[in-house]
Amino acid sequence: MSPTTDPICHAQAIGFDAPCSLPLSETFEYFSSSDFALFAIVLILSTAVFSFGLVWCIQNYGPYIFTEAKSPIHRKNNDKDRLLTRIHSKWYDLSTFEHPGGPVALSLIHKRDGTALFESHHPFMTREKLFKILGKYQVSKEDEAKLGCVLMDDNDGGHYVWDGIDNEEFSSDLKVLLNRYFGAIAKERGISVNEASKATPARWCLVIGLITCFFASVPFFVGGNWICLLLTPLLAWVASVNYWHDGLHFSLSTDWRVNAWLPYLFPYFSSPWLWYHEHVIGHHSYPNVDHKDPDLAHAPQLMREHKSIKWRPSHTNQAEWSHVLFVWSVALAGLSLLNDAKANLKLSYNNVVPYQSMSRPRLAAHVMGRVGYIFLLHVWPYFMLPLWKAIIFATVPGIILSLCFMVNTQINHLTNECSHASDKNFYRHQVRTAQNFGNDSLFCYYFSGGLNYQIEHHLFPNINHCHLPYLAPHVKVLCEKHNVPYHHVSGYCEAIQTHFAHTENMAKKPE
Repeated sequence: MSPTTDPICHAQAIGFDAPCSLPLSETFEYFSSSDFALFAIVLILSTAVFSFGLVWCIQNYGPYIFTEAKSPIHRKNNDKDRLLTRIHSKWYDLSTFEHPGGPVALSLIHKRDGTALFESHHPFMTREKLFKILGKYQVSKEDEAKLGCVLMDDNDGGHYVWDGIDNEEFSSDLKVLLNRYFGAIAKERGISVNEASKATPARWCLVIGLITCFFASVPFFVGGNWICLLLTPLLAWVASVNYWHDGLHFSLSTDWRVNAWLPYLFPYFSSPWLWYHEHVIGHHSYPNVDHKDPDLAHAPQLMREHKSIKWRPSHTNQAEWSHVLFVWSVALAGLSLLNDAKANLKLSYNNVVPYQSMSRPRLAAHVMGRVGYIFLLHVWPYFMLPLWKAIIFATVPGIILSLCFMVNTQINHLTNECSHASDKNFYRHQVRTAQNFGNDSLFCYYFSGGLNYQIEHHLFPNINHCHLPYLAPHVKVLCEKHNVPYHHVSGYCEAIQTHFAHTENMAKKPE
């Protein structure tokens, strides 16, 4: 009997466990071209139906689980479900406001002083138009108590002096710069100024290309390829840092759904919802302000990077390379898991940013996401690889991601010049407390995902970082004009040196 008619081989070819010596290449002889075409059509249709069904479910039922995505239509039948915020000392009920930036952006200022976020995320509209819109939703003094207009934190707000900010020359010149630059782009492309400030088609091509490269490497990584042990986490870092950060700052797209959901492809750094609290609400509003910036107190037992942190004997050797490498290697796990758990248990991120308790469905989704994160990064190798190799693949990628994250975030604010700088003017404070690095280096730009333009990013957080290299020289000129210190170093080496000098200074016991 020939191999092609051997019933045992045929049994194996159609999926039964039977021994067969038939070469794999000859197995395809059992399937005609029409079979493959039918299989491809069924696969494509199934994928399309699943994708459509998933999108439909998210659009219709997602807000009931992911409560930050609630729009006015989801609140209309519940008078107690209100979205209240305080901006420039006045309370507003935004429950019925269809915000152009989407419901997630509004949810961040619920029961908070939203002045800083309000000021930094509306660079193109005139103040007259902004306050005209807000005025429709202002709560009268008589109704404040009835509606429950109470801040989650009595100390929320403060630090900045907002009086006269609309006539302050530095902030006015910055807005003129933005409107002139993006106005020209909008006119050339026939789009709105707001659309012009988001990711360009070229940026989207780069992001999609990087994500594709990452996923193309995953099968080899899962198979235990030693090159991919280093390559895959590096691709994960470069792919995610070039869009993840922008998405969570609402600067990736004008469609809020893209900004909100796409970061869930790479939840390695943090839960996106927790990142809003730590980074957008806390750090960006009050960079390097003690008891307001949560990034100053991530691991106070191990590192002291600000004078507001109590000195401990354990800080004496914190500037040694071995100590820094250890902290930087485990930092991402602490940020993604330990800080996450503490925030949900204490309802406060690092005892600085108040944190509302989640609904049960939202908490369940959040916990499932964190469990999925642990499995994808640390558990799967034990099911696929020998034990000795599984240990390596379960730890090394996480360390690489953590090191990439830390080296690109610690050098931007924690220096001798920036760490304790302060200004009562919101825009001047953003410049004084940030440091750019490698603005002439393409490697610094792509490997940091634009974080090397930290000054411009803090001034204009909802503008995609692909525009920052063009804005930076003009911002520098404006800083010189208005006598605002503009901190910039040549690249990673010098930036790391300035950070270590600061870390060494903070290791000394205060007199």
